[in-house]
Amino acid sequence: MIALALITDDDRRQAVELTRTLISVESHAEAVGHESSVGRFLKDWFDARGIAASLQSVVGERSNVVARIPGGDGPSLMLNGHLDTVPAGEMSDAFAATIDGAVLRGRGACDMKGAVAAMCVTMAAVARAGTPLSGDLVFAGTIDEESGSLGVKALLDAGIRADYALVGEPTSLRIAVTHKGSCFVRIVLRGRGAHGSVPQEGVNAVVAGARLVSLLEGAYREKLAGRTHPLLGTATVNVGRLCGGTQPNIVAESCELEIDRRLVPGEAGTVEEIRALVASICDPIAGLSYEVTEMPMTAVVPHVPLETPPAGSLVAAARDACTTLGLPDDPIGVTYWSDGGHLSARGVETVVLGPGTIAHAHGPDDHVAIDDLHRAVELYTHIAHRLLAA
Repeated sequence: MIALALITDDDRRQAVELTRTLISVESHAEAVGHESSVGRFLKDWFDARGIAASLQSVVGERSNVVARIPGGDGPSLMLNGHLDTVPAGEMSDAFAATIDGAVLRGRGACDMKGAVAAMCVTMAAVARAGTPLSGDLVFAGTIDEESGSLGVKALLDAGIRADYALVGEPTSLRIAVTHKGSCFVRIVLRGRGAHGSVPQEGVNAVVAGARLVSLLEGAYREKLAGRTHPLLGTATVNVGRLCGGTQPNIVAESCELEIDRRLVPGEAGTVEEIRALVASICDPIAGLSYEVTEMPMTAVVPHVPLETPPAGSLVAAARDACTTLGLPDDPIGVTYWSDGGHLSARGVETVVLGPGTIAHAHGPDDHVAIDDLHRAVELYTHIAHRLLAA
């Protein structure tokens, strides 16, 4: 309980107020400078509390924020959260950050400015206590998670790393030790145009595309249902975009499909597998060509699955923290991808643990429970103390 004694009522209030402030600082793809404003704000926030912080330029003025409380030569812990959100979309007053009873509403409240605020307050509480640490405690606020995760790649490429990482994606404060990987695939079909009154003179790429959709959503989906994980369920496929042709009286010369393949741990060769499916439909059609490529959003930073052994030190610390706070401590899996997948692939023992639920992310009802924000500060502080107490 020593760690929880570090947290004051003012820390809990500050977690809420900092979340509100972060929400009001727009940091999405349609905002000027994307996440740059929130990055500068957080650097100043840490500086004001005497915590060494720096901006790491990634793309122009878009920068990661790295803050560090130095410790000894022992294992280090990273608190990781992404600074970007999706745009407002259909959410009204998305950046007003309003409190409605027991919840805080606003774009990014649960994905994941609430967790970022809780992590920053944790850093401030640990720094204020002045307790010697066996290893460094690091906060890494990264850019671009919603668009491709260039931030976490740049972070690790620059040598900024830790032995353990907590990623604050919304898990309802459950300990997620595994999540699916993601592979976005673009399929481009090219046929031959002709007048719509003589379709037999052309090669219709849209017709081939329709057959391919039927295969992907039928037999291929059934095949993937056989690839299961005890905490994640099955591998999946989703045809998210289909377009082709130009007008009704022209045989469609081209067709494009974009699909989302979610991978369970152990899967590999996704693009090659999908290319074989495309070949089975298209190779028999004379005059039809095709290209199958992974889209940059998942190719530049490989969106591999996360699977952290439940017997590791980080999971043990997280379970102890949850037990102490009266929260469920059994490990779970989540179906979405996070920057934790890339951290884990680069040798960092990683757990996903954050306030809010993914069901409220990206939509018009984006919110986080205020009690979740309080609990997140307590959890992160307890885990840091358990792992880093000198």
